[in-house]
Amino acid sequence: MSFVKIDVNSLNSYQPLMVISPTGSGKTSSIIKYALKQNVYSRVVFALPTKAAIREIFNKIKMYTEDVGRDDSDARLEENFNSSEVWKRRIVVTSYERLLSELISDQDNFMNNLIVIDEAHLLLSEGRNCTLQEILAYYTYLKEKMRINVVLLSATMPEVDELSQYLGAKVICMKERPVDLEIRRIRLKKQGRENYYLSKAHAFIDYVKEGNLDLNKYKQILVYTNTRKSAEEISLLLEKYLGFPSTYHHAGLPLERRKEIENDMRSENNKYKIIVSTDTLAVSINTNVDVVVMLALKRFAGTKTFVEPSTISQVIGRAGRPGYSEKGLAIIFEENDEAKVVDKALKKDYGRVDEPIDYAQTVLRWIYTRKDPYLLSKYGFRYSQGKVKDAMVFLENIGAIENHEVTLIGKIFATEMVSKIGMNLLKIIMKFDKKMEKENPLSRSILYSFSYSFIVDGYYNKRVNLEILRERSPIILSYLGRIKGKLNDYSFQRIGIKVEPEEWFYYALTTPQKIFTDDIAESLRKSSEIISRLAENSLIDRKLVEPSNFIMRLMRSYRRLIRNKGDVNEFLYFALSNYKKLSNDEFLDRIWISSKGI
Repeated sequence: MSFVKIDVNSLNSYQPLMVISPTGSGKTSSIIKYALKQNVYSRVVFALPTKAAIREIFNKIKMYTEDVGRDDSDARLEENFNSSEVWKRRIVVTSYERLLSELISDQDNFMNNLIVIDEAHLLLSEGRNCTLQEILAYYTYLKEKMRINVVLLSATMPEVDELSQYLGAKVICMKERPVDLEIRRIRLKKQGRENYYLSKAHAFIDYVKEGNLDLNKYKQILVYTNTRKSAEEISLLLEKYLGFPSTYHHAGLPLERRKEIENDMRSENNKYKIIVSTDTLAVSINTNVDVVVMLALKRFAGTKTFVEPSTISQVIGRAGRPGYSEKGLAIIFEENDEAKVVDKALKKDYGRVDEPIDYAQTVLRWIYTRKDPYLLSKYGFRYSQGKVKDAMVFLENIGAIENHEVTLIGKIFATEMVSKIGMNLLKIIMKFDKKMEKENPLSRSILYSFSYSFIVDGYYNKRVNLEILRERSPIILSYLGRIKGKLNDYSFQRIGIKVEPEEWFYYALTTPQKIFTDDIAESLRKSSEIISRLAENSLIDRKLVEPSNFIMRLMRSYRRLIRNKGDVNEFLYFALSNYKKLSNDEFLDRIWISSKGI
C-alpha cells in the first residue's frame, strides 16, 4: 500500500509544490502533518471547496492542536465566531472565497504564509475558475515581497507542465493507487423515460436486480448525481426498489443532517447502505465506501453540457479506501454520447484551464488593492491584456472606477465580491429605488435582496414545481405588498429582462423539508449585506439600512434554527411581525425560543 510523500526540504525553502496523486493516497494528510510540525511559516492556510471538506479537515487538525481556526459560512453561525481571532491562528481552514476575501482586505496579514489549495483541478470548473485564478495571481504578485508559498493538491491536476512553469513549482506525482480499482462501464441505449436522472437510476436498479451486483457483499455504496433534486428522488427510488436503507447528501441540507450522514460513512455499523450525493462528497472528504456508482454525466443548467473528465476521475476515485477496502469498484452508467468524456477521464485527459469568464470583478479588486490591472496578464495564469482593457471600459461605464481609481460604489463591489452580473443588477436597483422612496423600507429590502440572490446566485436556472411546496406559507410575499412586480416592469423597460424572483423563491424558506433552504438563506444574508452597504453610503435610500441589517440577522438566525429543526414558519412570522422591536437584536432565533419558554 503506497502513500505520497511530500518534500519537506522544498517546503522549508519556500519551494512551491504541486502534489498529484490518487484519491486516498494521503496528499492532504501529509500536508496536515507538515503544518502541525513546521516552524518555518507563521501560518498555514488550507483552502477547500466544500463545507463538508472544510469541516472534516478542521476537525482532523483540531484533534492535535487548539491553534486552528475555521472560517466558512457554517462557522460564522456560531455566537462566539470572531473573524479576526480565527485568522490569528497558526492554522486556518477556510473556503476559496473566504481566502480570496482575506487576500483582498488584508494582504499584509499573509506575510510568511503557506497557502494550501486542495482540489486544485477545480481550475477547470466554470464556477471556481475565476476565484482560483485570482488567488494564484495574488500569490505570484506577492510571493517575493511577502514570502508566501503555495501548494496545489489534486488527483486530477490539469495542464501540469504549464501550471508548474507558471508557479515555479516542483511536481510530486504518484500514479499508483493505494487500493486497486475495478472500473465497469455500462453502455446504455437512449432512455425512454423523460427524466435523465431517474432513467439512469432505473438502469442501476435493473443492473442490480439482474444479478450483476450483490449489494450484500459491500459495506456502503456511494451514488453520484449532480443536482440536489435528483439526489433526493434517486435516494427514494433506490430504497423503494432495492430494499436497502438509502439517503441523500447535498449542500442544501442543514448542517446537523450533513454531519450525521458523514459520520455514518465513517462508522463501523452503517445506518445506510446507499448514499446518493452531489459534489459535496465527491471532493476532498474521505468517504470510506467500497463502491461508487456514477449516474450523472451531463448537466442541464441552461444548456446541456457534459461533466468534466476531472470530476469523473474524482468521483470514481472515491471507491475503495486504504484500511477499509481491499479493492474499490466504480460503475459508470453512460449513454452513447457520454462515452467520449468517460474516455477522456480514464486517459487522464482533463482539458485546458480557460481564462476567467468574469474579468470585471477581478480587475476591479486588483485596482482596489492598488495594483496596475494590466499586470494581471503578467502575474495571472491565463489573463489577456485585451480582456483586461474591456473590463476597464465596463467598470468606467458602470461607475465603479474613475481615472483608474475605485469609486465609492466600486469599493462596495470590490469588497463584497460582486460579480459583473451583480454590478449590472445593483445599478438597476439603485436607479429604481429613487422612484420608490415612499414605499415601505422593509418591502424594498426584501425585494432587492431576494432579486439579487435569485439572479446572481443562479436560482433563476432552477425549476421548482410549486406542487411540492403545498405546505408553503405566503408570509414573505405578504410583506412585499404593492411593490411586487414593479422592479420587473422597470428592468424590462430598460434592459428587456425581468429580474424579480419567481414565486417559488419566496415560498422556499417556509418549506425546508421540501427544498434546499440553507444555501438560499446564506445567499440572502449576503445579498442583504450588500443592500445595507449601498444604503449606508446613500447610494440607495438610507432608510433601507435598518431593514437590510434585519434581514441579514434573520437569515443567519434561520440557518441556526434549521440546524436544530425548529419551526421556521412560526419563527419567520414572529420575526417579521416584530421587526421594529427586533431590529437591533443579533440572534433572533434565541429571542424567539425564549419567547416560547422553551
